[in-house]
Amino acid sequence: MSDELNLAELMTVQPTGKTDEFEGPRESYGRLGIYGGHFVGQALSAGLQTVDEPKLAQSFHCYFLNPGKQEVPLIYQVQRLKEGRGVDVRTVTALQDGVAAFSMTASFKVPEQGDEHQREMPEVPSPEALQAQVTERQFQPPMMTKDRATLQLVGESFVPETFKPGREPVLQVWMKSNHGTELDDRTAQCVLAFLSDGTLMFNSVLPYGIPFQTHRLTSLDHAGWFHRPADVGQWMLYDQVSTATADGRGMNMGEVFDRSGRLIMTCMQDSMLRRMPQQS
Repeated sequence: MSDELNLAELMTVQPTGKTDEFEGPRESYGRLGIYGGHFVGQALSAGLQTVDEPKLAQSFHCYFLNPGKQEVPLIYQVQRLKEGRGVDVRTVTALQDGVAAFSMTASFKVPEQGDEHQREMPEVPSPEALQAQVTERQFQPPMMTKDRATLQLVGESFVPETFKPGREPVLQVWMKSNHGTELDDRTAQCVLAFLSDGTLMFNSVLPYGIPFQTHRLTSLDHAGWFHRPADVGQWMLYDQVSTATADGRGMNMGEVFDRSGRLIMTCMQDSMLRRMPQQS
């Protein structure tokens, strides 16, 4: 495993010696198997390594196919779907023991100047103002980051006494990577892709007044669009909402803003939302 790696290093895959094939560091996430964002960030790293600079990731669309196994090597195979002057497209498949565990299709483009508008960042308490509350309540992020990243929840949605029916399906989280050095834009995108999966699916269960542990929750598919580069070592606000639940699934949306209010990334996710038998 890779306890000594920071988040940027954990997301960086290495060539295996075969054409467009890479291996990623593994990590233990306990009962989670392999956290979904681990696949997302590493697959994006693999795709980026087959794309010439200055192209950056524009978007990705992912499917989680089989549970990841912590003890089995993670191999990423890249298929080049399009080689363009402005845009490249790649499909990346994560294999374990020859079986596909995860698939991503991603597009990469040359950054350019153009018209800009965005939704305003919501007004929330600063991460510094929230520090005492977080320490007092001993908030534990739902994904295990092993101090590689810091998450600070805005509000009390993870506090047991708030598990009451009728809550809004909304989460807001300040987050940042603790990698310690300045990152290039490509590596920063991989780190942000990792973080983007951390809390999104939990929005779907909030209106039902019961703890998260009473549902089977897992990411089914996950998509992201990068709007501009960001310093992921500085605080970013992840503003999230569940727009619908039906058919045993939850639809979740999130927007990532940097500290100055610029929109960095938009995410959408469809997640499994099934009550455990005793909660039916």
